[in-house]
Amino acid sequence: MQEKHPVTGVHQELLVTWRLLYANAREGLVLPIVGMLARFLPTPSLLDSTPWLQLLSVFLKTVFLFICHLYVFEIVNQVTSVEEDKINKPQRPIPSGLLTVAGGRKRWAISWVVCPLLAYYLAGSQAGCLFIWYQLWTCFCYVWPMINHFMLRNAFASVGVYNMFRLIDEIIYSEVPSFPLPPIDFYLVLSAWVMLTVHMQEFHDSEGDKKMNRQTLPVIVGPRWHGALRWATAFLVVGTGIAPLVITGKLYWDGQDKEFLNKPWIYSGAIITAILHAIFAFLSGLRCAFSWGEAAYDRKTYKRFYMLAAYTMVCYLSFAYSNA
Repeated sequence: MQEKHPVTGVHQELLVTWRLLYANAREGLVLPIVGMLARFLPTPSLLDSTPWLQLLSVFLKTVFLFICHLYVFEIVNQVTSVEEDKINKPQRPIPSGLLTVAGGRKRWAISWVVCPLLAYYLAGSQAGCLFIWYQLWTCFCYVWPMINHFMLRNAFASVGVYNMFRLIDEIIYSEVPSFPLPPIDFYLVLSAWVMLTVHMQEFHDSEGDKKMNRQTLPVIVGPRWHGALRWATAFLVVGTGIAPLVITGKLYWDGQDKEFLNKPWIYSGAIITAILHAIFAFLSGLRCAFSWGEAAYDRKTYKRFYMLAAYTMVCYLSFAYSNA
């Protein structure tokens, strides 16, 4: 038997990793990178005074650790949902034949040991603990007891975002100890927004979820109330989308929160990002309401427009809860 060349093995592993991660890269990799950059937006003086090597280190740590963060979720998700992926996502490595279930389990075991240790080494003990807590939460939702309820699916994303932004701040703090950490409200508001709106991701996978008996909202309401669910989701996304703009505008007109208003850079940033968030939230809601059930259209609504709303929400909250 011909021995496999090492370069071929590395190339194969990189291909497997790419196939594992790329479908959810906007949520699991681009979002934290945007979040990391957004955390520096309200602090231009700190950004200017920090050596560029430290800033580069923050960026590289963020990219590397969130590849790990996404990997420890995706390997579990895809090993435990092979039949669903054959319907919804046949290009993933296991249904496409690029990776076996046994190979996936092996990578699962290795990554769940190595990744928290890497987080501890690169960003400190809190970062390592956040990795472990995220793995336990993933295990609870996707392995055991794996409660089949739409609320838990929304809660998984909501808690995951809370964990994600705690980890971002730990990465930044490991390199820039003077970095001002946000109040707990920053994490809670972002998590609440995700909890209320993230079920928009379920529309484009509804056929596969129905065959696998996954209790997502589109499956639960069925064809009879599918249109009503779309409109309710649209109003929810649009309503939460314009709330930051209304709240920030009211502060200005009422002359409240003078400390906030006396910082023109932060206030201008909050207004601009609130406007952008409202625009993308409106477009997401409009597309959700008028999709006519086309899976490709719904996928684009979630992957592009809703995620743009998420990025701008993160930027807005970074200004609104700035301690600079």
